[in-house]
Parts: sequence; C-alpha cells; structure tokens
Amino acid sequence: MRLQQLGQLLQQAAAQRVRLPVWLQGEPAALLNFANQLLAQFAPERCWWLGSEAPEQCTALKQAKAHQLLGTECDWLVINACSGFNGDQIAAASGALKAGGLWLLLTPPTDSWLAQPNPDHQPLLSYPLTPPAGAQGFTAFWLKTLQQANLLHAQLAADGEIKILQQPIFPPLAVAAECQPPFKTAGQQTAVAAIVKVVTGHRRRPLVLTADRGCGKSAALGLAAAELAKQGKQRILITAPSQLQASVALTHFVSEIQQAQQKALQFIAIDQLLAELPVADLVLVDEAAALPAPQLQQLVNHYSRLVFASTEHGYEGTGRGFQLRFQPYLAQQCPDWRQLRLTEPIRYQAQDPLEQLIRHSFLLKLDLPDPAYDSTQAVLLKHYQHHDWLAEPEKLQQVFALLSFAHYQTQVKDLLALLENAALAVYTLEQNGQLLGCMLLSSEGEFSAELAEQIYQGKRRVQGHLLAQSLAFHLAEPGLACLKLARIMRIAIVPGLQQLGLGSQLLQLVSDELSRRGYHYLGSSFGATPSLLGFWQRNAFLPIRLGQQLDKASAEPSVLVCKALQGDTATVSRLAEHFSQQLYLELSEYPSDLQPALMLQLVKPPLRILSPFERQQLSLFANGQRPYELVATLLVYWFNQHRLQLDPLATAVFIARCWQRQPWSLLAKRFQLAGKAAIIKLMQQSVAKHH
Repeated sequence: MRLQQLGQLLQQAAAQRVRLPVWLQGEPAALLNFANQLLAQFAPERCWWLGSEAPEQCTALKQAKAHQLLGTECDWLVINACSGFNGDQIAAASGALKAGGLWLLLTPPTDSWLAQPNPDHQPLLSYPLTPPAGAQGFTAFWLKTLQQANLLHAQLAADGEIKILQQPIFPPLAVAAECQPPFKTAGQQTAVAAIVKVVTGHRRRPLVLTADRGCGKSAALGLAAAELAKQGKQRILITAPSQLQASVALTHFVSEIQQAQQKALQFIAIDQLLAELPVADLVLVDEAAALPAPQLQQLVNHYSRLVFASTEHGYEGTGRGFQLRFQPYLAQQCPDWRQLRLTEPIRYQAQDPLEQLIRHSFLLKLDLPDPAYDSTQAVLLKHYQHHDWLAEPEKLQQVFALLSFAHYQTQVKDLLALLENAALAVYTLEQNGQLLGCMLLSSEGEFSAELAEQIYQGKRRVQGHLLAQSLAFHLAEPGLACLKLARIMRIAIVPGLQQLGLGSQLLQLVSDELSRRGYHYLGSSFGATPSLLGFWQRNAFLPIRLGQQLDKASAEPSVLVCKALQGDTATVSRLAEHFSQQLYLELSEYPSDLQPALMLQLVKPPLRILSPFERQQLSLFANGQRPYELVATLLVYWFNQHRLQLDPLATAVFIARCWQRQPWSLLAKRFQLAGKAAIIKLMQQSVAKHH
C-alpha cells in the first residue's frame, strides 16, 4: 500500500460520509516511523493521539480527558497500542472523528501482542494483581472483533513494505431526506422547531433530545438559540459538564447570528447556574446524561422552559442514570414533557464502519435478554471469571447488557475489568440456559497483618478492596481485613422479572456458595435510598457505615452493608449497633438533605422515658404556654420515642432540627415554611396529636 492509495481511500470515505478504520501491525519503531510519514504527507488539521510517543503535530490525549470529548471533533485519531492502550479512552475518543477521517490503530504482530500485558489497564486490577498477558485479557477479545471487522488491515514489514490483508468495504451513500439550510438533516430541522416551541408554547413542557453520537443534537441547540435570538429572545442560557462540551452549540449559534445579537446565548457552568438561578427565557442542557440527576432535578424545580440533550451511548458512565433516575422524576413534575430522538447521523452515515467496530468492541449497543421464566422450575447458579468470557461471548453480551441497563454507573472500563481482573467474578441466575439475573462480585481482604495495620493507621491504600479497607480504616477493625471477604459490586434482575423474589434468591444462592468456599464476610456498597436499603436489610445485611460525601452521579450517600458467612455474626451486629449509635451523634457532619426515611432506617437513637413532669412541660409547649428553648432537649427525647408515628413532613422537620441541628432559616427554605414560628407551630401540633 502506498500513501497515494491511502489518500484515495480517505477521499472515498469522505465522499461516502464514513470514517476509515485502519489496523496496521508491525514492529513498534517501524510503525511510528510510518505514522510520522503519514502525518507529514497529509497534515491533518486536528490529529488526536492516544498512547505513548505522540508527535508534535498531534494532540496527546491525557488519561483523564477522553470523557470530556463529547460534542467535540477531530480529523484523525491515532492509537499507538504497541506498549499498551486505554480501552475506555478509545471508546470515548472514537466518536469525535469526522467523516473522511482516519482512525489508525498501531499494534505489534498478533503473537507478540497476545504475549504482552497491557500496563494501561493496571488501574482496573485489584491489589496485588498485575496485568495478565494479552491472551488472558481484553486484548484477545478485541483481537477477535478486529479480525471480523470491516476495516483496512495491513502488515508493515521490516523493509517498509506494506502487505494488505483486508480491504474495507464502504457502504453505499444513504439518501437523506430533503431539508433546508442550515440544517444537515430533516430530523435536525424538526428538533430545532421543537426547541423553539419550548419557548413559544405552553410552560412546563421540557424537551428531551436524545441521539447516538454524531447526529447533530448539539448543533440543533445552537441553531435553535439563533432562531430564538432573531425572534427577540435575549436571555438564553446553555450549560454542560464543561464549556468545551457546549462548544459545538455555541459555534453553530455564532455562525447564524449577527454580531449585535451574539450575547443572547451565554454559557454558564452548572454549579453557578444552580447557585444564582438567573432569569432565562430558555435553559439548554447539553450532554445532560453526564450531569448528576439531582442537579437536573433542581433545574426542573426552578425553570419552566428547559431542553435536555443527551447522548444515548452509555460509555461516559452516566447515560443510564439519565433514563433510570432523571426521566421518571421529569415525568412526575412535568407530565407533558416531550421526547425527540435524532436517528440520522450527521458527522458520518448510519452504517459507518468505525461506529460498527466501536459498538462491537466495547458492547455499546446491546439488546437486553428476554427470557421465558417458569416459577415452578428450578433455577441454576453459574459462575464465570475473566478467562471464561472468550469462550462465552454471547453470555458476556447478555450480562453486560443487563448490568448496563440496571446500573447507572456501568462504563466501558467495567467491561475491560471483567475481561482482565482475576479478582472479579460473575454469578448468573439461569433457567434453561436463559439469563434471569446476574451479580458482579469482587474477592477482597486476606491482607497480611502488617498491611492491614498500615491501612488502619492511614499509611496505605490499595486498589479494589473497598470492603476490606473500610473495615480496617473507617471501622478500626484491621483484623477483619485479614480474612477472606467478598463485595457485591452490582446485582441485576431482567426488568420483566423484577419483584418476583429472584434478587433475594440470587443473594442467598451466592451467600451459600461463598460460605462453602470459605469466605468469612460478604458486603456491598451502594447509593443509599430507602427502598434499596430495605432490600438488603430484608436479606440479613446490616448497615455498618454511611459515606459523608454524596456520589457525584446519583447525589446519594453510599452505605456499606455486611453479612457474616463463615465469620462471626455477633461481630457484624456489634459493628451495626455502634454505627447506628454513632450516626445519631454525628448527623450534623453529614449532608443536610439526607432523606428522612433513610435516616429512620439507619439511626438508632437512645430511648429515654419522659417523667410526668417532663410530659407536662411538653403539654404546655403544645398549647403554646412554653417557648421552644425551654423544651428543646425534651423534644429530642420525645421525637426519639415517637419518630415512627409522625406524618412525613413532621418527621422530616423533627429530624432536621432535633437530630441534624439545622438552623431555622435552612429549615424554612427546605420545607417551604414561613419561618421559625411556622416550624414551631408544626412541632406543637405534632406533640399535641401524639402526646
């Protein structure tokens, strides 16, 4: 293959509106030399480089930047995988490549590639594991996908000669429906009209605009803002996880508007927007799935004209949270909200070879299993580890689809870890070969006494041992970290089979299996909600710790639960008792907006029987004959005794004041009460009703 031939293929790719994936194998030094020749010959305007030894004319993508690339574009993407590669970055960055662009993967010859480990995936492994040989990890899985993909596959010989092993087959150019400039597709034109209607139509009818990557939803935001500015709207705000991710919308806005009107659309960071809540004709939220659902809920609570644009691919890690956690809230608050999905790609056409390659490589587009379940037949527990998946690709796809659907934080790196981390296992619940549910489990602990002591003293932290480290450091039980532990990272049941007891059945079967295999304790950490915590408590797991920081994606505190297997049940009971008592004393150190129902489940307050004299003081308070200040402590004792009998609003107010010690001004704002007098009046009524 000569450079001239590659140029012809790139021209053809541009004409067909696709990207050109090229997989080139050879010795690393020769591959780098050839890549530099390509760059010198074609001089792409924006070339991104993943991996080591990035040339000066390329932008080297650092470890943390790939997930900030949603909504941005590049002309070439070169992946130097000769000494390792980051699969998560590859999945994220590939979506930014434009039609006619080159996706160039540089790898060693197949045997060499399979013989070497991938150090870039070390952060996915549990201590003290090191990356396995490529034949034991994601490299082997990816190799199979690459060998079956529609791409240009070539080998670079030592003498510089290139041998073509496979030629790409470009799909025919799809005939697009007619649309008027500046729109690129009819769907985009429809989307702009729908965005404009959010402002000109009825209030409280937000629009959710969804699409796969490259379908022009960000551009639609900018074009709609330009149309509204021409109609005289001067206060349009756009927010996103970063200003870079709003750049496409801002660029399209500027291209369609006169200089005098360019201030009509302003970017504002989400934190600033929620802190200041400025007046706006319209608030646009780009890449909404990458923002925490509670922040989106706050926007819904305050603004009546909103548009949320979201990429449907969940590889950024929070896409599912947008559907699972935010959209039900939106439907509750704004029953007339609308959803519009863009399906026709703009950056490249629908049958783009690279998009198909990335989807298959990282399991980005999978269908959920749809089993036929018979409750009268037995179910089977099956066990899979990282080395089993190459022989079970269909089961891997089903498991990963179920995990992705059920859990808002499932990411590409979870797939990579499944294929590389020997400490991870998947247990499946199956019937007649059909997947009903699955559990992702991490083996932990078995630390040396020395390491456990270092962790207890805060001198060490190790990767992949959340339960063991929490026991040693937060709960001051280093001895427990020396035992054989397991942590449930995910548990999921096929949606149509939920609420049938299968989750509890899976938990029990796994508990029995782990107990037989000598595990001492089984735990889990998850974003705490009352219903989810109730599920674990019904299955004999006790809460032993509550995180003091809210999860960035869910805005929920994480709770750690534990259950004894071969270990001592009394130990877990002691830890749970100590935790609930400590939490009561330290609630003021936790986030102020913890759910009251959750605190009722977690807190075990001391019970003190009120004397006849004290009860009389509370009666006088209820009748308005004693000020709050004289009975404040008695109200704490009274609420501890009656906490399960009050209505929800009164319960929340008493918890906030008596347990969390929140100031009157915050209480009034949180519960929309007129002030201190109104809060005290509510307390008086509650005491009178239940005294």
